[in-house]
Amino acid sequence: MKKIVQLFMAVMLISISACSTSDDETSNLIVTGSLDVAALLTLQDNDATSLVSLNGEAAASYTSEVLVGEEIFYTIDTSSDAVEVVIIDFFYVSGDREFWDSGVESSVDVESSVATLKVINGSVDDEAKFGFTFALKTNGIIDLNTTYIVDPKIRVRS
Repeated sequence: MKKIVQLFMAVMLISISACSTSDDETSNLIVTGSLDVAALLTLQDNDATSLVSLNGEAAASYTSEVLVGEEIFYTIDTSSDAVEVVIIDFFYVSGDREFWDSGVESSVDVESSVATLKVINGSVDDEAKFGFTFALKTNGIIDLNTTYIVDPKIRVRS
């Protein structure tokens, strides 16, 4: 049921964005990840990048390629119906710092589990490795005492 609600929220946000009055020919990208919650128990630290896949690809090598003006919606599904992943923050890791600082806008709504990045400025091939921090929400309760990170990339495409 939670996955249906998350998907509904993402579709609603995309629909609202599509109805904007902008003349840009941009679209939005939905990045859906997967995580085996049981595998988190084997981690020696909080870097869960090796345990997450994004759109079917290992998170460590995944790159979201978007046009300026596009927004990327990130969600991570789990192997448990009682546990969901809540993205709580985005942060810069490496690459073009100016692009990340002035060209990428992040938004996180912990309550609705909606996390987005929007490329607001940049040139073709601008790229940055970023991370996002997430926590687990078990039976409706978020555990902010234990957080994990994942670090993919973002690149402006032509």
